Formats: sequence, structure tokens, C-alpha cells
Amino acid sequence: MSQLHYHAQPTLRDPLVIAAFRGWNDAAESATHAIQYLADRWSSEKIAEIDSEDFFIFTETRPTVKITDDDKRVIVWPDNEFLAYSAPDLERDIILFLGTEPQLKWNTFAQSFLKVCRNFRASEVILFGSMLSDVPHSLAVPITGASYDPATLSRLEEMTLPTSGYEGPTGILSVLHEVCHQAQIPTTMFWAAAPHYLATTPNIMVSSALLTTLNGYLSLDLDLDEIQAEARRFSSRIDAMVARNPEAGEYIRQLEEQLDELENEIEIEIELEEEDEDEADSHREEQSTPLPSADVLIENIEAMLRMEREHQGLPYHSDDDEKDVE
Repeated sequence: MSQLHYHAQPTLRDPLVIAAFRGWNDAAESATHAIQYLADRWSSEKIAEIDSEDFFIFTETRPTVKITDDDKRVIVWPDNEFLAYSAPDLERDIILFLGTEPQLKWNTFAQSFLKVCRNFRASEVILFGSMLSDVPHSLAVPITGASYDPATLSRLEEMTLPTSGYEGPTGILSVLHEVCHQAQIPTTMFWAAAPHYLATTPNIMVSSALLTTLNGYLSLDLDLDEIQAEARRFSSRIDAMVARNPEAGEYIRQLEEQLDELENEIEIEIELEEEDEDEADSHREEQSTPLPSADVLIENIEAMLRMEREHQGLPYHSDDDEKDVE
């Protein structure tokens, strides 16, 4: 059975692919929500999908049952879909990809992704990811970039975006990054850091930051007023909740100080390049201050968010809900 299904073959203008995956690469569902935000506001056309059968362990990533408007039960499988969007005010067309990180055959999956990019002659690929980190919601969302292309790295430097030097376990995004690079398709990854104490999903502030970065990087002139306003309202609600909880306020203040110390440490490292290594290590120890446990903060903010959502009659979901199911 073919792993690829094409639903349409539109002629696209110099298409740009923007992709995100649910799962390990999607802390607080921030990356996928950024893609979904665009898909919901554009009249996009489903042009292709990667079949889930060969790539998932369905006892780990389970299909779901849904009831249709005419009361029929349908099975919804993990999806990996390509959506095309064309607009006369944009110089190029856009292919949105929204998927779920597979458990199996990553190389085969990556080749299927690449085939779709080649089929529609994609000229560039952007990959969105998000990770939980010790960052406060009160400061700008940290964004890092990654690319193999020297020109792209120069562009990231112009935008004062730090590049990632991460080494360790990785997700499907890094595999796609390498496969597309080997196929000579310019590819850039943008990773956003989400506050680890806000498990509520999606984190609108992080999604907004990713889209704002994309807008600046490619000069797309996308209208992001709505999601940016949502992000400000979300931040204000968290501020109000933290103001009612002195322990939460103290924790966030320490996170802010830790980031300041980290920035100062980078400057100090430059000054200490010629210094004896033992003296440098001693200086780092003096600069570092351990943070207290965030358990109480997380529980309090999650409880307040849940009560607020229930009071408004809105659904609430947190990352912990998924852990409970597992």
C-alpha cells in the first residue's frame, strides 16, 4: 500500500513548507497550534497526506472515536496532512504541514515527506518546535534557530536569534532537517522555549512568538493581530493569578534573575577566556543559584486556569491529562 495519498495537484508558486508535529517536539502544543492558527484562518486545500499505518504503534498513539453530526461513529487515525494556501498578496504560495511524530520507520517517513516537497517543487522548508524550559512567562519567549545554510545563519544573526548548539536525543524535526538539507532544499528550524510551569495547552504566547519570528524572518506580512492580542490577554491572566500567590511571584522573580545571570555569565565567559580554568569554574559557582521546586506553583496556576475555564464554560486541557491517560 502506498504511504502517500495525493488529493490535489495544484500548480503552486515557489511554495514554502511550514511544518510542525504533535508529540515530543511540541511542548504545550505551541508549535502545532501556530500551524493550526494559520490553517483555520486560511482557505487552505488538503493536497496530500502520509498514511499512518506503517509509522505508528496504535497502542501508544491511539486512534480516536468521534460521533458525526448524523450520529455515526467514525475512527480518526493519527494524521499527517499537507494543506496548500494561495493568496494574491503573497509573493509565494504556502504549504502547511500538520502531523504527529511517528514511532516507526523515521527514515522512510522522512523520505515520504521529502517526496511531497519535491512533487510540489517546494523551495524552502520551515520547521516549528517547542520545548519546556526554565523560562518565565513575564519575559519575551526565547526563540532559537538552526540551519545548515551559511546564508540562513547570517540572516538569523541579523535578527539576533541565537543558533542552537544542542547535542543529545532528538525528534523527527531534526531528521527532516537533515533529509531536506541533503536534498538541497533550504531548511530552517525555529525552536521556542515554553515556561515549564504552564502545562496548559496550547500556550498562545509561544505560538504567537513562533509566528511573529516567521513573519520577520521571511517578511511575509502576515496579519497576526488576533493571536498577538490573545497572547497578551493570556499573559495578563497569568500575571493576575501570580499576583494572588506570593510563592508563585517569588519563583518567577528567581527565574527572571537566573536568565539575567545567564546573560551576564556569557559576557563574563568572554572576559575570562584567558583566565585559569579553576578560577573560571569558581566564578561560575558563585554566579549560580539553585531554584526552588516549582511543584506548588504549577499546581496553583493549573488549578486557577482550570477554574477560570470551567467558569467560562470552555474546555480545559493540560499536558498532565495525557500523562494520566498513559
